Amino acid sequence: MKEQTSQQNRNRIGLYSILFRRLNEIKKQYHKEIISFPHLFEKLCRNFSISKQECWELLFLLREFELIEIVKGHGVKVVRNI
Repeated sequence: MKEQTSQQNRNRIGLYSILFRRLNEIKKQYHKEIISFPHLFEKLCRNFSISKQECWELLFLLREFELIEIVKGHGVKVVRNI
């Protein structure tokens, strides 16, 4: 029973995993170091059915974990490959 539960946990894809995958897709798609806010909001808000305000909250959370850098007036720079 314990083996089955731990196997299910390893196979589970969380929302943060999907978020990191989407950020990497956006970065590759636009071939730029900084992802502009309009492109970021378009992709993330549609994929997760969230508002722009909720997207900002996610971005601030990622910034606190030093995964991204928010470039004022321009967009987001992925600091660590996620």
